[in-house]
Amino acid sequence: MKSISPAFKDDTDKLISLAMLICTIFFFFIPSLIIVFLPKNLISDCTHNLAKAFFNFEILLFLISLIFIIPILGQLLGFILGPVLVILNIVFVVINICALAGNKEFKVPVLFEFI
Repeated sequence: MKSISPAFKDDTDKLISLAMLICTIFFFFIPSLIIVFLPKNLISDCTHNLAKAFFNFEILLFLISLIFIIPILGQLLGFILGPVLVILNIVFVVINICALAGNKEFKVPVLFEFI
């Protein structure tokens, strides 16, 4: 687990993090990728680190879901693991939204860092 302590510049920075977390539920790694590529002077280090951690987490979920392309085994695993991965994604997003609201430390399960 990667822990990120909250240190936002202002409320706009906090709102950007909240929007990224909510959009992550629907668009997976794309919102966090957009935030990672924003210039450093627009966002705080906390928002950048949170976006980077969520991007790595979403890419890890994507790589796990590549198992589903195996013809027969992938279809069986897809019916079981597919909903589990979606629920896991939603659970971690909701946990981090609650941490954002309470101004507490963020925890993102990152095993490998791709960026």
